[in-house]
Amino acid sequence: MVLDTELAWAGVCQWPLVPILLRGLLSASTLGLLGLILAFHIKDIQLYMLENGLRDWRVALGPARLGLILLELGVCALHPPPPPLGPPPPVRPGAGPGAGHAAAAVLGAPRRPHGHSAGGRGGAGGPGGGWAACGCAAPSPCAPLLARHPAALLLALALGAWVLSAWVLAACESGVPGGAGGLGATLWLVPITFLTIGYGDLVPGTICGRLVCLVAGILGVGCTALLVAVAAEKLEFTRAEKHVHNFMLGVECARKMKHTAATVLQEAWRVHRHRRRQEPARARRHQRRLLSTLHTFRELRLQHRALREQVNSMVDISKMQLVLGEISAGLSSGHQELRQRLDGLEWKLDALARRLGTPGAPPTPPGR
Repeated sequence: MVLDTELAWAGVCQWPLVPILLRGLLSASTLGLLGLILAFHIKDIQLYMLENGLRDWRVALGPARLGLILLELGVCALHPPPPPLGPPPPVRPGAGPGAGHAAAAVLGAPRRPHGHSAGGRGGAGGPGGGWAACGCAAPSPCAPLLARHPAALLLALALGAWVLSAWVLAACESGVPGGAGGLGATLWLVPITFLTIGYGDLVPGTICGRLVCLVAGILGVGCTALLVAVAAEKLEFTRAEKHVHNFMLGVECARKMKHTAATVLQEAWRVHRHRRRQEPARARRHQRRLLSTLHTFRELRLQHRALREQVNSMVDISKMQLVLGEISAGLSSGHQELRQRLDGLEWKLDALARRLGTPGAPPTPPGR
């Protein structure tokens, strides 16, 4: 899409089959992407059914999940259609590519599946099942990367947003009198807008350019907030604050576990009751709720276990410090006692030697 936009922008290729070929390849890649998304979701539902022991696929495919799949397909299907056959439309003098190619560039931007999963653990039914298959901002592998190197990841995303916004802004402002200018000028304008500085030396002259600058400013505010959040996350609590914080989290997690366990029993009873009444639709609805509640209960149990392990590790460190202090004190007292015994033994040996050498001589106490 970038190649098509640049060729149309420069006007160096007058062969009408080139844009048709490029747009056709873009449409073919979009159809392939939609097919891969459908195949992924079918496999995801099959794994979810296999993991939870389901026989009816309608239980796994709820209304919310179906809506997300349709929304994902609709977003990924957006792309500029191939141009009609025939001579190209006349271009007005001084019009340039402007908003038409900029809109095509936005529609033809790289798309990725917005994978998701509707509960369960492990495989495609886990919390990162769909995300792990598509490779976008997901629990795997970008979430560990965000946890380990948050500043580097935010910097890479900001640079990518700068370059893409500058290119789209250059496509919008090309050939417009009083516009922002070429790619070099937009590479200066976008970071200044992104960082919310705004010197005012360059101003976009088209509606498309103003929208791009508006989006760049919003992204800049969001990145600034994320950097502040990362800096706040790096601040550590004191030991007493950690104990209090973990205790409160443990109490809240235990309360949620009890509430979720009661909900599991309630939904299981409703599934049994609707099955006895021969109401399959309501039984499937409550079965979906039961599976979702079970998934929530598993996550709460894992969270509670992690909190307990963290508390135990903090307690173990405190106990280790106390034990090391007691061992050090015991070694010091044992050393003093051993020294006293050695002094007493030396005094007794001296006394015994004197008695053997000079009978009747009184023993000399130690220290004389």
